Amino acid sequence: MAIENTVNTEYGFSYEYGVDVNLADAGASPNWQSTRFCKVIAPTAEPKTVDGATYDDKGADHPIKTGENWGLELTIQQHRISESGNYLPEVEKLKAASEPDAYGNRATVHVRWYDKPSSGKPNANDAYEGFGTVKMVRSATGVNEEGGWQFTITGQGPRTKIKNPLVTD
Repeated sequence: MAIENTVNTEYGFSYEYGVDVNLADAGASPNWQSTRFCKVIAPTAEPKTVDGATYDDKGADHPIKTGENWGLELTIQQHRISESGNYLPEVEKLKAASEPDAYGNRATVHVRWYDKPSSGKPNANDAYEGFGTVKMVRSATGVNEEGGWQFTITGQGPRTKIKNPLVTD
């Protein structure tokens, strides 16, 4: 039995997602910079639960969500600015938060992630932001592989649902 297609749809691709890093200092108005040359963008959100089981559940689990843990993984190709040798500003911001002397707020970044289709309308309901702690690991370390960085951002507190920044209505 064939399923009737009653809705006009567009096929989605993995690269149709965006992440921005706030380059501004804490307390200043946000200065969002899109992450460029991403190879992986993988947001996660896992519920935190408590057991709410009662006799009515007859021994079955009854998890009740009390919060969530969120994270964001990015793999970014290595690109240097020719004049300075520095990495791109968004990579430098993430790197600074992972340095050995970065503790507390200096080890925290403000990020947002959202649906970013290559054409057509973005999903207005698929956009989040949050503050997180950064882990940086060199990626693609084989002999003849391109350079890059893998960042893991571990959420501090809840993520916040926001309006997709690409929605202009």
